[in-house]
Amino acid sequence: MRRFKFRLQKLLEVRRLREDALRQELARAQEAVRREKAVLEKLRAARGATLEGLRANVDGALDVQWIAAYHRYLGFLACRIEEQRAAVDRAVREETLKREAVIAARRARKVVEKLRERAYARYREEVSRSEQAFLDEVGTMRYARKGGEDLSGDTVFHMPGRGAGDRS
Repeated sequence: MRRFKFRLQKLLEVRRLREDALRQELARAQEAVRREKAVLEKLRAARGATLEGLRANVDGALDVQWIAAYHRYLGFLACRIEEQRAAVDRAVREETLKREAVIAARRARKVVEKLRERAYARYREEVSRSEQAFLDEVGTMRYARKGGEDLSGDTVFHMPGRGAGDRS
Protein backbone atom coordinates (compact mmCIF):
# COMPACT_ATOMS: atom_id res chain seq x y z
CA MET A 1 0.00 0.00 0.00
CA ARG A 2 1.23 3.44 -0.80
CA ARG A 3 2.29 5.86 1.93
CA PHE A 4 -0.07 8.60 3.06
CA LYS A 5 0.56 11.78 1.13
CA PHE A 6 -1.47 14.88 1.91
CA ARG A 7 -1.86 16.90 -1.27
CA LEU A 8 -2.06 20.20 0.66
CA GLN A 9 1.02 19.53 2.83
CA LYS A 10 2.96 22.50 1.42
CA LEU A 11 0.01 24.79 2.14
CA LEU A 12 -0.11 23.45 5.71
CA GLU A 13 3.61 24.09 6.15
CA VAL A 14 3.25 27.63 4.76
CA ARG A 15 0.37 28.32 7.14
CA ARG A 16 2.36 27.00 10.09
CA LEU A 17 5.32 29.18 9.16
CA ARG A 18 3.04 32.18 8.73
CA GLU A 19 1.48 31.60 12.14
CA ASP A 20 4.92 31.28 13.75
CA ALA A 21 6.07 34.53 12.12
CA LEU A 22 2.94 36.32 13.29
CA ARG A 23 3.45 34.99 16.82
CA GLN A 24 6.95 36.44 16.80
CA GLU A 25 5.55 39.77 15.63
CA LEU A 26 2.96 39.60 18.42
CA ALA A 27 5.71 38.94 20.96
CA ARG A 28 7.60 42.01 19.69
CA ALA A 29 4.42 44.09 19.88
CA GLN A 30 3.79 42.91 23.44
CA GLU A 31 7.36 43.84 24.35
CA ALA A 32 6.84 47.28 22.78
CA VAL A 33 3.70 47.79 24.90
CA ARG A 34 5.64 46.80 28.00
CA ARG A 35 8.46 49.24 27.16
CA GLU A 36 6.07 52.11 26.38
CA LYS A 37 4.19 51.54 29.64
CA ALA A 38 7.48 51.47 31.55
CA VAL A 39 8.45 54.84 30.04
CA LEU A 40 5.03 56.23 30.98
CA GLU A 41 5.45 55.03 34.55
CA LYS A 42 8.91 56.65 34.74
CA LEU A 43 7.46 59.94 33.52
CA ARG A 44 4.67 59.76 36.07
CA ALA A 45 7.19 58.96 38.80
CA ALA A 46 9.32 61.92 37.69
CA ARG A 47 6.25 64.20 37.87
CA GLY A 48 5.44 62.89 41.35
CA ALA A 49 9.01 63.37 42.50
CA THR A 50 9.08 66.89 41.04
CA LEU A 51 5.85 67.81 42.85
CA GLU A 52 7.25 66.40 46.09
CA GLY A 53 10.47 68.35 45.56
CA LEU A 54 8.49 71.52 44.93
CA ARG A 55 6.43 71.03 48.11
CA ALA A 56 9.49 70.18 50.19
CA ASN A 57 11.48 73.17 49.01
CA VAL A 58 8.73 75.73 49.52
CA ASP A 59 9.37 77.06 53.01
CA GLY A 60 9.10 80.64 53.93
CA ALA A 61 10.87 82.66 51.22
CA LEU A 62 9.69 82.02 47.65
CA ASP A 63 12.01 82.20 44.69
CA VAL A 64 9.82 83.04 41.72
CA GLN A 65 12.37 81.92 39.13
CA TRP A 66 12.85 78.62 40.92
CA ILE A 67 9.06 78.06 41.08
CA ALA A 68 8.74 79.08 37.40
CA ALA A 69 11.43 76.56 36.46
CA TYR A 70 9.56 73.83 38.37
CA HIS A 71 6.35 74.90 36.67
CA ARG A 72 7.95 74.76 33.20
CA TYR A 73 9.44 71.36 34.00
CA LEU A 74 6.03 70.11 35.22
CA GLY A 75 4.49 71.43 31.98
CA PHE A 76 7.15 69.61 29.98
CA LEU A 77 6.46 66.41 31.94
CA ALA A 78 2.70 66.80 31.35
CA CYS A 79 3.32 67.09 27.60
CA ARG A 80 5.66 64.11 27.62
CA ILE A 81 3.14 62.09 29.64
CA GLU A 82 0.40 62.84 27.08
CA GLU A 83 2.74 61.94 24.21
CA GLN A 84 3.67 58.74 26.01
CA ARG A 85 0.02 57.87 26.63
CA ALA A 86 -0.55 58.24 22.89
CA ALA A 87 2.49 56.01 22.25
CA VAL A 88 1.11 53.39 24.65
CA ASP A 89 -2.27 53.55 22.91
CA ARG A 90 -0.61 53.08 19.50
CA ALA A 91 1.41 50.15 20.82
CA VAL A 92 -1.71 48.57 22.33
CA ARG A 93 -3.60 48.98 19.03
CA GLU A 94 -0.68 47.43 17.16
CA GLU A 95 -0.60 44.55 19.64
CA THR A 96 -4.35 44.02 19.17
CA LEU A 97 -3.92 43.91 15.39
CA LYS A 98 -1.07 41.42 15.71
CA ARG A 99 -3.13 39.26 18.08
CA GLU A 100 -6.05 39.26 15.62
CA ALA A 101 -3.66 38.30 12.81
CA VAL A 102 -2.33 35.39 14.89
CA ILE A 103 -5.89 34.23 15.61
CA ALA A 104 -6.79 34.40 11.90
CA ALA A 105 -3.60 32.52 10.97
CA ARG A 106 -4.35 29.87 13.61
CA ARG A 107 -7.85 29.39 12.19
CA ALA A 108 -6.48 29.12 8.65
CA ARG A 109 -3.92 26.53 9.79
CA LYS A 110 -6.55 24.54 11.68
CA VAL A 111 -8.78 24.42 8.59
CA VAL A 112 -5.99 22.76 6.61
CA GLU A 113 -5.11 20.49 9.54
CA LYS A 114 -8.75 19.38 9.71
CA LEU A 115 -8.61 18.59 5.98
CA ARG A 116 -5.43 16.60 6.62
CA GLU A 117 -7.10 14.66 9.44
CA ARG A 118 -10.05 13.82 7.21
CA ALA A 119 -7.76 12.77 4.35
CA TYR A 120 -5.75 10.61 6.75
CA ALA A 121 -8.95 8.98 8.06
CA ARG A 122 -9.99 8.19 4.48
CA TYR A 123 -6.51 6.79 3.84
CA ARG A 124 -6.72 4.58 6.94
CA GLU A 125 -10.15 3.33 5.82
CA GLU A 126 -8.74 2.55 2.39
CA VAL A 127 -5.79 0.72 3.94
CA SER A 128 -8.13 -1.24 6.21
CA ARG A 129 -10.35 -2.22 3.25
CA SER A 130 -7.30 -3.22 1.24
CA GLU A 131 -5.90 -5.29 4.10
CA GLN A 132 -9.27 -6.92 4.65
CA ALA A 133 -9.58 -7.73 0.94
CA PHE A 134 -6.09 -9.25 1.04
CA LEU A 135 -6.97 -11.33 4.10
CA ASP A 136 -10.22 -12.43 2.46
CA GLU A 137 -8.31 -13.48 -0.64
CA VAL A 138 -5.79 -15.41 1.45
CA GLY A 139 -8.63 -17.12 3.29
CA THR A 140 -10.38 -18.01 0.04
CA MET A 141 -7.17 -19.43 -1.38
CA ARG A 142 -6.52 -21.54 1.73
CA TYR A 143 -10.09 -22.77 1.62
CA ALA A 144 -9.78 -23.74 -2.04
CA ARG A 145 -6.47 -25.53 -1.42
CA LYS A 146 -7.92 -27.65 1.35
CA GLY A 147 -10.76 -28.87 -0.83
CA GLY A 148 -13.46 -26.73 0.66
CA GLU A 149 -16.80 -27.68 2.09
CA ASP A 150 -20.26 -27.35 0.59
CA LEU A 151 -22.91 -25.20 2.21
CA SER A 152 -24.24 -28.09 4.34
CA GLY A 153 -20.88 -28.48 6.01
CA ASP A 154 -20.02 -31.75 4.20
CA THR A 155 -16.63 -32.02 2.65
CA VAL A 156 -16.69 -32.09 -1.11
CA PHE A 157 -14.32 -34.58 -2.70
CA HIS A 158 -13.25 -34.33 -6.26
CA MET A 159 -12.15 -37.38 -8.11
CA PRO A 160 -9.04 -36.84 -10.09
CA GLY A 161 -9.52 -37.13 -13.82
CA ARG A 162 -13.26 -36.79 -13.67
CA GLY A 163 -14.72 -33.49 -14.64
CA ALA A 164 -18.19 -32.25 -14.08
CA GLY A 165 -19.22 -33.36 -17.59
CA ASP A 166 -18.03 -36.98 -17.21
CA ARG A 167 -20.84 -39.35 -16.20
CA SER A 168 -19.36 -42.74 -16.96
